[in-house]
Amino acid sequence: MHLKLPDETRSVTIPSNTLIFRKEGLQVGLVRNGKAELVPVKIGRDYGNTVEIVSGLQPTDAIIVDPSDSLVTGLPVHLGNKPAGGSSR
Repeated sequence: MHLKLPDETRSVTIPSNTLIFRKEGLQVGLVRNGKAELVPVKIGRDYGNTVEIVSGLQPTDAIIVDPSDSLVTGLPVHLGNKPAGGSSR
């Protein structure tokens, strides 16, 4: 038996709390040029806390974690940094 496999399989594993379930289908919010962009994605394997994305993302994409239900393409995104050490004075 001979199986023809793709030359290269590209996938990205991301946290499952980055997925957006809408009537348009499964999406992920990205940050591009300081604005949100919703992109359709396709899941390969579901590992519980993480999922394998087989199409729609590149390894260098900046993904929005815990996106709001009201997130839409074009919405300005402000990146916040949490202080190190867990204490802010």
